[in-house]
Amino acid sequence: MAAAGAAMPQTRTRERPEWLESLGGQILALVSALVIAMLLGSVIIVLYGESPIVVYRAILEGSFGDANGFGYVLANAGPLIFSALAVAVCFKGGMFNIGVEGQFIVAMAVASWAALKLTFIPGPLLIIVVVIFAMLGGMACAAIPAILKVKTGAHEVVTTIMLNGIAASLVAWVIRGPLRYEDTGNGFNVNLRTDPFPDNAAIPDIGHFFGIRSSVRLSWVLPMALVAAAVVWFVFKRMRLGYEARAVGASPGSALAGGISIGRVQVKLFLISGALAGLIGIQQLFADQGFLPAGYEAGIGFIGIGVAFLGQNNPVGIVFAALLWGILARGETSLQLQTDVPREFVIILQGILIMSVVVTYQLAKRRLFARQLRRAADVEDFEDSGADEDVDGRARDDR
Repeated sequence: MAAAGAAMPQTRTRERPEWLESLGGQILALVSALVIAMLLGSVIIVLYGESPIVVYRAILEGSFGDANGFGYVLANAGPLIFSALAVAVCFKGGMFNIGVEGQFIVAMAVASWAALKLTFIPGPLLIIVVVIFAMLGGMACAAIPAILKVKTGAHEVVTTIMLNGIAASLVAWVIRGPLRYEDTGNGFNVNLRTDPFPDNAAIPDIGHFFGIRSSVRLSWVLPMALVAAAVVWFVFKRMRLGYEARAVGASPGSALAGGISIGRVQVKLFLISGALAGLIGIQQLFADQGFLPAGYEAGIGFIGIGVAFLGQNNPVGIVFAALLWGILARGETSLQLQTDVPREFVIILQGILIMSVVVTYQLAKRRLFARQLRRAADVEDFEDSGADEDVDGRARDDR
């Protein structure tokens, strides 16, 4: 009876998932942080002389006023999900990949080369090949800091930051050299860019299925990002690599003592991160522009760091964080049109939101840890009492 009784608290613990890792917990923490950020933002708005209700209504109307507004949010969320996942994958292993920006820039150049040079590939197969080349470009760039870290001990923060500048210079050389625009007439000048990509290299639009105009550029990039988030979740929750990554990130010494090759795990994580980073630019290239311009949209790799923190490096949380970030970004336009509050307020609100999430999760983790300690103490006390009863029963039987 003692053994059966002792198992009851353990079964109850297994049946109750840690809310921080659950979907409900992710949403609750994010909503709580959003409420805190809005309250603090309201103070700033009042000090500026505006009404918080008017300001927040303007932000929401920009994203939810019509289908096209929300379509912009969804279109912007896809690249942010890829960027944040790339940051989170390395962070799970205790590494900080600051080079997502450079990896996605290099990947854009590699994907552009594939789209312009592999035109003999028929039909929709070309875009599949282009996406693969984008992932390979990101992986090749991410492999450099990974190898330097494993072989020489060079810190990944330093090497990835330096590679960001090299990547930007490399792409600038590609646009001005091997992939420069060649289809120009006499006396006709164009901005620095590549030749237009072939039509079969374009990512199809899905906005028309939901009544969203084609200029919004809501494409298959968003479903691809959601699938990528699901795959990352599965890898870290159900596969050996995920267990090894968590072990290395939590305690490298214990992981090494347990027979885990730290260097091998770190290289794998960097390669996965680079592959995800390589997918950031496909929305911009093959759904929006149709060519690689010199004035490409930069900074998405750095924004992904904020989105990853906002989602606490959890794939489920990252999806919601990317949508929330897209809502705030979309709200900048309507904010300037309907109020006198400068667009920089959105940047301030994003910063407050990240800090609120960090505080909320830290408090939640402490509460969860205290609860786990109480459960462990209850189980130990129950087992001790069961053992005492068993000893007393044996003593009576001996008599």
